[in-house]
Amino acid sequence: MKRYLLPLLAALAMPTAVHPEVTNKNEILYKLNQAVNLSREGKISEARTKCDEIIEFSPDLPDGYFCKGYTLGFVSKNKRKSREALKNFTKAIELDPEFYPAYYAKGVLQFTMRRRENSKLNMTACSDVKKAYSKNYGPAIDYVKRNKSGLKSSDCTGF
Repeated sequence: MKRYLLPLLAALAMPTAVHPEVTNKNEILYKLNQAVNLSREGKISEARTKCDEIIEFSPDLPDGYFCKGYTLGFVSKNKRKSREALKNFTKAIELDPEFYPAYYAKGVLQFTMRRRENSKLNMTACSDVKKAYSKNYGPAIDYVKRNKSGLKSSDCTGF
């Protein structure tokens, strides 16, 4: 999981630059940085609270949902939170269909979850990673390069 940490943390800071219409983007960035620091310290509930504050502050932007999905899916040791993390990544994508960090994170998380071969979850994971990969999202390109044989064995082709 640690190899996904840096690309995902970098993606947390990126979305505020993509949405210049936000009047107080510094507040969002500040809370994102707080959530990242709390996650690094293993303070999951506090990090989740910061993500919820971002959602409350800007519910129409994907940043808070991505933050919450990341915290629940990649930082929390509670595997039962993976489904909730997926819902947050999906919400981020609904709010901004061009928010490729969320596609990437959602796909990677799905690949880490238990699933049957040729399952819907497996196909969705492929589709999400492909979406980020096709838009030249750096972490997705690196992920595909590192996992090409594993992706082929899970019937994920077209990279």
